[in-house]
Amino acid sequence: MIKKGLSGKTTTINLFYDGDRYKDPLFVGLNGMTWLIKRGEPVEVPVEVAEIINQSLIQDGKTAQLIRELAGKDKEIAGEF
Repeated sequence: MIKKGLSGKTTTINLFYDGDRYKDPLFVGLNGMTWLIKRGEPVEVPVEVAEIINQSLIQDGKTAQLIRELAGKDKEIAGEF
């Protein structure tokens, strides 16, 4: 049975695990369905869940880049005084 909003296709992912900050399962929610995805081992998930995780990682990278850029501008501004 295909759940609402899912294609029925799956893929295998392996989430980063470090035993410290990244040790807890990752919560993902989509259209009222939820998943807790274990870290540090291959897990089969719907492709839509993998896409949510991928988009989150991309956004995290963009956010980190913006923070670096803004931090650099603060240094430039502080140096002008």
